[in-house]
Amino acid sequence: MRVFVAANAREALARIRRELGDDAVVLSTRAHPQGVEMLASAYGELAVPALGEAAADPAGSSRILQELARLRGLLQNQLAGFAWGATRRRDPARVALLQTLFAAGFGSSLARTVAARLPRGLDADAAQRWLRQVLIRNLPLQAAETDPLAIGGRYALVGSTGSGKTTTLAKLAARGVDAHGAAQVALVAADAYRVGASAQLAVYADLLGVSLHVAEDQAKLARLLPELAGRKLVLIDTAGHAPADPRTRDGQALDALGVRRLAVIAASQQGAAVEQAMARFGEGAAACILTKLDEAPLLGAPLDSLIRHRLPLAYLSGGQRVPEDLHAPNAAYLVDRALKGGQLPTPYALEAEDWPLFAGVEAERSERRG
Repeated sequence: MRVFVAANAREALARIRRELGDDAVVLSTRAHPQGVEMLASAYGELAVPALGEAAADPAGSSRILQELARLRGLLQNQLAGFAWGATRRRDPARVALLQTLFAAGFGSSLARTVAARLPRGLDADAAQRWLRQVLIRNLPLQAAETDPLAIGGRYALVGSTGSGKTTTLAKLAARGVDAHGAAQVALVAADAYRVGASAQLAVYADLLGVSLHVAEDQAKLARLLPELAGRKLVLIDTAGHAPADPRTRDGQALDALGVRRLAVIAASQQGAAVEQAMARFGEGAAACILTKLDEAPLLGAPLDSLIRHRLPLAYLSGGQRVPEDLHAPNAAYLVDRALKGGQLPTPYALEAEDWPLFAGVEAERSERRG
C-alpha cells in the first residue's frame, strides 16, 4: 500500500494511475491539511499474504483490515442513501409511510415489514389511512372476558425499577374493591429490596380497607397463598430490577405457585429500554400494563414492542391518582396518539437532508444483526 497526498482528489487519482497503473485500487480517502490523502495499492499486490508474512507484519495487516472495514462502511452508507433517494422518487407513498413510522418511534424491523405490504397505487393520504388501520388491527388488547379484575385470581406485577408497579397495584386494588368488595381483595408486599415499599403499600391498604400481607421471599409467599385461597383477587407487589439483573428470573418462579404475571412497562422509556423490559418481563406474562403515558411524548416504541411480542395490553396508566388514572386500552386512541407524536417539533426530529444518512445507518445495523 502507498499513501498519496495531493491538493484535491483529481490530482491524487492521477498520481495513483500514473505510479500504480490503471488497475490500482483506492482503499481509503480522508481529509488532509494539504488537501486529500488516499491509501492505494496495485491490484496485483492485494493478494492475501501467507501466514508467515502476516505474522511478520501484524501492524500492517491490522491497518489493511481497518481501512477495508472503514471503506466498506462508507460504501454501505452511500449506497443506502442512493437507494433511499431512488425509492423516494419511485414510490413516494411507501417512503412517506416509513418516515411516519420512524418519526413516531417505531423500529426499523416493524416499519419495513409494514411498508413492504403497502398496496400499490395508493396516494399519500390513502397510505396513511391504511397504516392507521393496520396498526390498530395488529395491536393486541386483553379481551374483556379475560380481564384480570373481572375474573379475579392471583396476579403479580413485575417490571423494572421505577416503572410504577406499586402505584399501579393500588389502582388495580381500588378497582377490585369496586368489583368484588374489600373483603375479597388482598395485597401482598413481596418487595424485600426497596426501603419503605411495604409501608407505602400499607397506606393504600388502609385507605381501601383491604388486608395486607408481607412475604419477604418465595418460601414465605408459597406458605401465604393457600391462606388467601378464599379471596377473589390477590395482588402481589414484587421487587423491581433492571432487565439485565439475574434476579429478574425470580419472577418466573411465580408461575409454579399458580400466580399469573402482569408485565408493567413504562411507556416513557427509550425504545431500547422498552424492548429489554418487554423481552425480560413480558416473556410468559399474562398481559402488559403500560404506565407513565403522561410522560411519554412518543408511543411508537411500546406499541412496536407489543405488536412484535404479541403480548396483550390489559391497562393503561398515566398519573398518580388512585384509581382514576387507570384505563382500559383503546387501540384507535393509542395509534392516533403515536402517529401524532411523530409530528412534534423537537431537536431530535430528522430533517429532509437527514433521511439518506439515517437510511445508511439503518442498513449498517441490519447487516450486523443479520
